[in-house]
Order: sequence, then C-alpha cells, then structure tokens
Amino acid sequence: MRVGLSIDPPLAAIPALLRAESVDVYQTVLRDPGRFGNYGVPEPADRAALVEGLRGTSVWGVAHGSLLVNLASPEGRIRNSSVSSLLADLKVAAEIGLDAVCFHVGYAKGHPSAEAALTLATRKLGELIGRMPAGPRLLLENSCEGTELGQTIAELARLVRDVGAPADRFGLLIDTCHLHAAGFDLAGDDAGPRLADALAAEGVLDRVVAFHLNDCQLPCGAHRDRHATPGAGTMGMGVVSVAKHPAFAALPGVLEVSVDDARQGLIFLRRHGAAGDA
Repeated sequence: MRVGLSIDPPLAAIPALLRAESVDVYQTVLRDPGRFGNYGVPEPADRAALVEGLRGTSVWGVAHGSLLVNLASPEGRIRNSSVSSLLADLKVAAEIGLDAVCFHVGYAKGHPSAEAALTLATRKLGELIGRMPAGPRLLLENSCEGTELGQTIAELARLVRDVGAPADRFGLLIDTCHLHAAGFDLAGDDAGPRLADALAAEGVLDRVVAFHLNDCQLPCGAHRDRHATPGAGTMGMGVVSVAKHPAFAALPGVLEVSVDDARQGLIFLRRHGAAGDA
C-alpha cells in the first residue's frame, strides 16, 4: 500500500516532511475541524507554497472534513452547515490539487429510527454531490461510535447505492480501526481477504479509494475510536494483511497518528512488505 502521514497545517511544511519520510501520501485539514465556518482556512500564500512544493510529484492527498458534519441531523441548520462546510473544503481542495475530501455522514440521534436518519442523510448527500466542484472526490468514511451512521459495510453500501453518484465523484475510505471497533474483526493473517470478500459481497469493493490504516487500541467491537500505531494494537498482523491484499495494495493509506508514531508504523509495515518508499 502507498502509506503516508496525517499532517496538520501549515500546508507549506507538507512537501519537505513527505520527502524526509519518503512517502507520497498525506492527509491534512483545511479549516478548524471542531468548528463550522471559515476558521483556520489556510491563507493564499500557504496554499501556493504547498502547490509549488509538490510541483512535478505524484503525491496523493486528502483533506478530512469537519468533525461536526452531520448530514442526518434533525436540525436543518446543522445539515445545511454540514453541506456548506464540505463544499468549502472541496473548493479549496480543488484549488491546491488534493485528490479527495473525506467525511463522516452523521448520526441517528434525534430520529425515531436509524432508517429515518439514513433516508435524510441520503437526500442531503445527493444534494451535496450535485453541487460539488470538479476535481476532488468525496469519500465517505466508516464510523464506530454511539449512534454514528456508516458503522457497517452493509450500511456504507446502502448509502452508496441509494445516492447513486458516479464512482469518480463519490467513493469510500475505510478506516481499519473504526471497522475493527465497530465489530468487524480485522485481527489475523486473513483480515485482508475477509475484508475484500465482505466489500465485494455488498458490491462496493471497487468504490474503496483509500484507507486510514490505523491499528486499534481496544478489542474488536469496543465501539470506541482509539487509534493505535500499526503493530502496537489489537489488530496485529491484520493491518499488514489488509495493506498487502491485491485489492488494496495499490491504494493510498494514511496513518492517523502523530508523525513520530507514524515513523514507527512505517518501520513495522515496511519490515513486513506492506508499505514501500516513495
């Protein structure tokens, strides 16, 4: 797998760090992830420095959308703010050459059923995709806590099918920690084949565009989002099995831990032939 780093702004620092760690994949944020509105959006000079620093390279980049996004919220204000926030991220991502923006779809909380929440999220997601700028792809990331939607492969597949957007506009980003915490056991040497088979059975294997290649601090089914460095969590060699599987080996994967911890994760993955140098 093409494994890389999660790097917070300033954007200008990203090219040198990628070169120093010999990786060609990164994730960043394009606004304050804990707020709606244009807080923490990189200045034009910072954006230009990233573009210039990566000129002539084949780096793959993704921005993580606001953690407040909830396209299923019972409150119209929050749904509309979620759409506006993601559209703003997509616009900046297009300007600086990012490949994708990833996001969590929302929560069932406040609805009489998960079905009602999914129906509302599907409608709002369709509206969002219809207004997207050209360029970056929108990637739905799986979740694992509380009433979050999209915790299972079946639910992710349902959202993909019901929205009906083309694959070049809308895909999936699989977070291995989240999936393990949600109850899909990714420990063991057969984790990659089992994951590929489950995605294929739901008809969405070809929709997987990227990974958050995180290990998990807690047991399978804990329903807590607690990332661990690959090789230091409860998934063990399962992370390697996923990264080396033929269906996933050419895809980008981000280690969502600190840069120092990611260095250790890269050593572990490279030792087992699951990540190469850029």
